Amino acid sequence: MSNNLEIKKYSPEEQLSILMRGTRFADETEDWISNTTSGGLRKQMSEELLAKLKLGRPLRIYLGVDPTSSSLHVGHFVPIQKLRKFQLLGHHVIFLIGDYTATIGDPSGQAGERKRFTHEQVMEFAKNYTQFAFKILDPEKTEVRYNSEWLAKLTFADIIELACLFPMKQIISRRDFQTRMEKGESLRFHEALYSMMQGYDAYSLKCDVQVAGYDQHFNLLAGRTIQESFGDAPHAMITNPLIMGTDGRKMSKSYNNSISLDDQPFDMYGKTMRIADEYLHDYLELTSSIPVEEIDNYVTILKSGTNPMEIKKALAFNLVSQYHSFEDAEKAKDEFQKIVQQKVVPDDILECKAPEKYEEMTWADLCTALKFVSSKSEIRRLIQQGGFYVNQKPVSDFNEKCTIDYEGTLIRIGKRKYFKIII
Repeated sequence: MSNNLEIKKYSPEEQLSILMRGTRFADETEDWISNTTSGGLRKQMSEELLAKLKLGRPLRIYLGVDPTSSSLHVGHFVPIQKLRKFQLLGHHVIFLIGDYTATIGDPSGQAGERKRFTHEQVMEFAKNYTQFAFKILDPEKTEVRYNSEWLAKLTFADIIELACLFPMKQIISRRDFQTRMEKGESLRFHEALYSMMQGYDAYSLKCDVQVAGYDQHFNLLAGRTIQESFGDAPHAMITNPLIMGTDGRKMSKSYNNSISLDDQPFDMYGKTMRIADEYLHDYLELTSSIPVEEIDNYVTILKSGTNPMEIKKALAFNLVSQYHSFEDAEKAKDEFQKIVQQKVVPDDILECKAPEKYEEMTWADLCTALKFVSSKSEIRRLIQQGGFYVNQKPVSDFNEKCTIDYEGTLIRIGKRKYFKIII
C-alpha cells in the first residue's frame, strides 16, 4: 500500500486483510484485564468490520487519547499507525483528545489509583498531541475533537440513565479492579465511571470503528453497549498489542526503555537498533510505515535465521524519517555506523570541567555530579552491564577513583554518549 496518502481502491476483503494485520484481541493474551468476553473476538470483529466495509461508504474511525503526560513514545502511536491505514484506504479518521476523561484517568491495567489532573493540566499536556499525530496522519483529512464537547454538557440525570446500562457485577469483575481489591489497594467509585464516559464518546462521534490497545477491551465494550441503547449499530473493535520496550518489558518511561517521540534522531535510531530480534515483527507491523510487501519480505528473512541487522537499520531509518525527516534519518544512519559500528570518536564531544576535589571522587560520583546520568543507581547499572568507559576502556569497579589526564579524559556512557573531562 502506498505511503504517500494516495487513496487506492481495494475490495472490502482486501481492506480487511490490510486492517487486521498486527491486531491482537483480549482473548488472545494472558494479561487482558476484563473477564466479560466468551472468546472468538477476532472472528467476530473480522465479520463485523467486513460487513461495515461492504457498506460502500467511508467509515467513521476514531481513536481517543488521554493527555496525562507530555512525554510520548512510539508505543503510544501504535493505534495512530492503524488510523493511518484506514485513512490511506479513504475512510474518515477522528483523533479524539480526551480532555475530560483524562481528569479521571483510565484505570485499565493500573495497580493502584491514578494521580488526578485538573483540566488546565490536561490541556497543557495536550498542546503538542495533534502536532505529533500529524507526523503520521494527514492533517487535512483528520477530524480533531475534544470529549469535553459533550461530556461537560451531561446532567446528573443523564449520567444516572447511562449508569443504569451497566450491571455492577460486570464493573467489579474487571481483573484489574479485582486484583487491586484483593491486594487492599485503593479503588474509588469515580474510576468505575471511566468506561461509561469513554463509551459515550463512541456514541457522540457516531463511529463505525474504534481503534485502541487491547487493554482497552472493557472500555470499548462500554461504547458498544451505549450505542446499542440509543438504537445505533455497535462499532467494530480493532485492538493492537502493547509494544515492548528496548529491554523486552512493556514500553514505559519509568523503565527507561522507551523510544520517545522527542528523542533526537541519533538516539531514536540507536534505541531502535537495541530492539530484541523477537519483537522486530511487531515493530515492523505496528510502528513503521514500511509497505506491507516489504514487511512480508523482512518476516521471511527473519524466519530464515539470517542476521536481522539490516532489517533493524531499515526500521530505525523509517522511525526517524516519520518523526523527524528523511535527511535526519540519513545523518543518524551515518553517525550510527561511524560511532557504534566503526567506534570512531565524534568530533563535537562536550567538554566538562572536573569538579573540585575530583581526586577524592569515584567515577560514579563524578558522573552524577556532572549530570551525565540521572542517579548513582543508573551508573551502577551501566558499570555492571559493561556500559561505562574511560578512555575507551570499560570500568568494572563501581568504587574506582577518578584519574584525569592533563590533556583531558574521554568518558563514554553506553554506545553513543561521549564526554571529555578537563582539569
